[in-house]
Amino acid sequence: MKPFHEREKRALLRSVADGVENPVCPRCGGRCSVIRTRTRADVSYVRDRVVIRCSGCMRTLALEAG
Repeated sequence: MKPFHEREKRALLRSVADGVENPVCPRCGGRCSVIRTRTRADVSYVRDRVVIRCSGCMRTLALEAG
């Protein structure tokens, strides 16, 4: 499975930044879940991240929140 192209990543990030809870996948049109992880005091390597996962094509985009 090929990863998202840069323009697809930008479209997803724009949707999330605009507050869309379940953005539409630019590749297959499926609904995406947005999962936010927060830094934990007991695990030093966990950072604030946003993971976007499509329920249709199962592609995932993970990035550092900031």
